[in-house]
Amino acid sequence: MLQGKRIAVVIPAYNEERYVARTLGSVPAYVDRIFLVDDGSTDGTADIAADSADRRLSLLTHPFNRGVGG
Repeated sequence: MLQGKRIAVVIPAYNEERYVARTLGSVPAYVDRIFLVDDGSTDGTADIAADSADRRLSLLTHPFNRGVGG
């Protein structure tokens, strides 16, 4: 919470297994919810995100890549 407001962050991801853990770890403590949208990645992006211990995280996955705006 920041100045009495709840804050959520949406992180789109496609084949970002090299960076997703670092990205999630960089989200500031004042953020209340994190939504990571895996856009049909074919690497371990969703698995790495799912292994996160961050209780603020909600993982949303698309069965195939939908691209920008999907």
